[in-house]
Amino acid sequence: MNWDYDVIVVGGGPAGSTAARFCAKAGLTTLIIEKERLPRYKPCGGCLSTKTVRLLGFDLSPVVENTIYGAKFTYRSEDPFVIESKDPIAFLVMRDRFDQLLVNKALEDGAAILEGEKVKRIEEKSGGVEVEWGEGRKFHCRYLIGADGARSTVSRSLPLPLQRNDGNGVAVESEIPFDSSIHFPPKEFQFINLDFGGVPNGYGWVFPKREWLSVGIGGMFRETKRMNPRQYLQSFLKGLDYIPQGKVGRVVGHLLPSFYDEEQKVSNGRILLVGDAAHLMDPLQGEGIYYAIRSGMLAGEAIMEWKKGGIAPSNYYQRAVHSDICRNLKWAQTLSRFVFRFTKLAYRTLRRYPELGEFYLQTLSGRETYQGFVRTVKTRIKDFLKGQLSEKIREAMARM
Repeated sequence: MNWDYDVIVVGGGPAGSTAARFCAKAGLTTLIIEKERLPRYKPCGGCLSTKTVRLLGFDLSPVVENTIYGAKFTYRSEDPFVIESKDPIAFLVMRDRFDQLLVNKALEDGAAILEGEKVKRIEEKSGGVEVEWGEGRKFHCRYLIGADGARSTVSRSLPLPLQRNDGNGVAVESEIPFDSSIHFPPKEFQFINLDFGGVPNGYGWVFPKREWLSVGIGGMFRETKRMNPRQYLQSFLKGLDYIPQGKVGRVVGHLLPSFYDEEQKVSNGRILLVGDAAHLMDPLQGEGIYYAIRSGMLAGEAIMEWKKGGIAPSNYYQRAVHSDICRNLKWAQTLSRFVFRFTKLAYRTLRRYPELGEFYLQTLSGRETYQGFVRTVKTRIKDFLKGQLSEKIREAMARM
């Protein structure tokens, strides 16, 4: 078979552009196929944890909208408290500009891009992968990376149990422009607001950017068809007294393809899945960008191992994702199940113990692990309840 490329990456988001950058930099002929024309709007809060910025390792200042030094927590828009840090804990971006920057980095390192074309079919053949796009046109490559999001065409082509109903949630959000009618507290401009208790298995958020407030809610709704996430967004907005009623404009929704199992499969043969296509999203915080970029790097490293004549990329990548990502997300999943079942207790405990909040920020920044955070949470809940645990709480904590 004649190869058009060593590697084809389907999807030009953070996972795909990062994987393409690593492959191209290693001297592999690499093509990104992106169904949209770039830059394109992407519904996303656009919150980059500091561990994400460290991971990328290059200057993001041209696309940073705001630097965040703390988090304001509320419970059903009431009972607020703030956790602050002297160092940045996150950076806010608009995804169209951020994603374009990452694609440009991949192109600078030698990748090519085909925009405005949707991949129709993927088929693994002897020694490679056939990619059908456009009106029956085809490319052939040695390896393919699926970075095409929660509704991934690539993942559906694989004979693996990759789609799980309990691994999908929904988020809806709106970008509200700052104007004279928005009375956002200036002292809170460098905080993100996270609101718990009003969304089943999720939370509401307010991310203040340069010209916009990104406001949204997200949750792991098990019966999405019977629920209306927009109603939760409207309820959340009513509790934000600095936004006039009816001020919200366009509301956009998207799937949250959460991590669901420590042993979930992310590769098969010559096809590797990264980011949302692989369900690599934090089930507690809803953070996906870090895991998209990290998995993109691991996929690139796996294919580079093939070039060196080492281990098969699929096996290398599966093991790397399990060790580097899934072990930590397993603890995040365990904690999320407790927090969303006993949300008020978790909230009151977080408020009662400032050091727990500081540990949370360290976890968000990647300086602490979820495993350590879970242990600390269990200890503090026992202290808070003076050891008098109900049978339900005792059973739930035993699973943590």
